[in-house]
Order: sequence, then structure tokens, then C-alpha cells
Amino acid sequence: MKIEIAEHCGFCSGVKNAVKLAHEALEKYDRVAVLGDLVHNKVVMDELREKGLVYVSSLEDVGALPLLLRAHGTDVRLMLRAKEMGLNIIDGTCPLVRDIHKHARELEDEGRLVVVIGDRDHDEVIGIVSRLKDPCVVESPEDVCSCDIKQRSGVVIQSTQRIENVQKILPLLLTRSRDCRIINTICEPTRRNQSEIVSIAKNNDCVLVIGDPASANSNRLFEMASSLNDRSYLVAGRNDIDTSWFKGCASLGITAGASTPDLLINDIVEYINNIYGE
Repeated sequence: MKIEIAEHCGFCSGVKNAVKLAHEALEKYDRVAVLGDLVHNKVVMDELREKGLVYVSSLEDVGALPLLLRAHGTDVRLMLRAKEMGLNIIDGTCPLVRDIHKHARELEDEGRLVVVIGDRDHDEVIGIVSRLKDPCVVESPEDVCSCDIKQRSGVVIQSTQRIENVQKILPLLLTRSRDCRIINTICEPTRRNQSEIVSIAKNNDCVLVIGDPASANSNRLFEMASSLNDRSYLVAGRNDIDTSWFKGCASLGITAGASTPDLLINDIVEYINNIYGE
């Protein structure tokens, strides 16, 4: 079986930065607190917990530990509270997500209603919305009708949104607003990975997307692959693989989400290569 691996799969720069900060902080302080997952990948988080990363459920549980903020961004009210408490804050927010915060406030300062295209319950969107006075979150084309669009509006987009979904939403927003300023904040790794998965899904008999089920961008890659190739599968590790999937499969395309570490990708590729690879 021929195996094709996406050129740009795996850790994006924002995840690399957050994980690097975590390792540096643990080396300096031994134990560091985090509210939820630093990145959406169990393998990465388990490794960091073994080294001293501590999950806490509230700021009051942080105690004297440094607090590492997650890559997806944090509710600004929580950040302000942490500063008021005098906590030692290490900001692991992806620089591209911080740019979205800046662009969203810029649009609001211009007197525009800010429309955020994204998943309203995702950490990144929660962080964006918390910095705005009265934004509107749109997840799908159907949501546009329930949003009170103003004549002056502005749009920012969750960095890992599926481009196809955004392309369906934007024309509807434009028909409801006389002056709409759109800032395309889908990050480059997302655009690149989504472009690659189209080619991989079309040109291979089977597709594997390696990523944690909690990872939004991994799930979007899987959705895109599935829409183009019925024999597409999302796996978090080699134990999720069913070898019957590859019966009659002459070529296999492999990609991975932006929070999937290289060691996991390499492990799965080696496992499949040992059984089927050319």
C-alpha cells in the first residue's frame, strides 16, 4: 500500500509556542497550574502532567503556583481576576489568536457590530467574545437570520474555522449590512491543512486524520475528508486503528491536526508501514 503524508501536518506554531512555554516553566518552577487543556491533545497533556503540570478548576485552586494560560485564549475577565489576585501569569495564548482579539476590538472601536464566525462554546471564541461589548456569534448560515445585524458591521473568524462554512456565511452577512468590514483571521496553518486534505482525500483510497477527538481543527479535517472520501477515519492513536479499514486499499493518505505531536504521527506511520507500507 502506498502511503502519502501531508506536508504540513502536526503542530502549528501556536501549539509549539504553548508547549515550549510549558516545558520552560516546568523546568524553572517544577509545578505549574493550568485551567483546562493547554492544547487539545491527550498525549501532549499526559506528558506535561507527568512533568508537573497541574490541572485546576478555579483561580482559587492555583495557590502559589504559576498559572499558564492556554493556547486558545482566555476569558478576559478571568485574566483580570488573576492579575488582581497577584498570580504569576505565563501567557501561552497563540499570537495569531491575540491578533484576533486586537482586530475584534478595532472593529468595535469603529462603531461596528462585531460578528464572530465560530463555535460559540469553543475556548477561542469565548475568549474573543469576552473582550467585546455586544458581539454576535454565528456558527452556521442558519444563525445569520437570528443575529441583529447592524448597518455598520465587522467580521472576525475563529482561527480554525472550516473555510467552506465561512464562504457560505459571508454572502448572507453582506446582504444584511450596508458597511461590512471583513478581517480574515483564519490562520495560515488551517488554510494550508484544509487545502492539503482536499488533495489527499481525492487522490487516495483511504484517509487517516490523526488527532484528539477534542481538537476542533482535527475534527474539521476529518469532516472535510469524509465529505470527499467515504473511507476516512479519525484516530487518536494506533489503538484506534482497525486494520479491516484498509482492505483493498492501494493508497492511504495521512494528515494530522494542529495539536498532534510528531511522535504520535511517526508512531502511526511506522505501525502502518510495518504492516502495509511500500
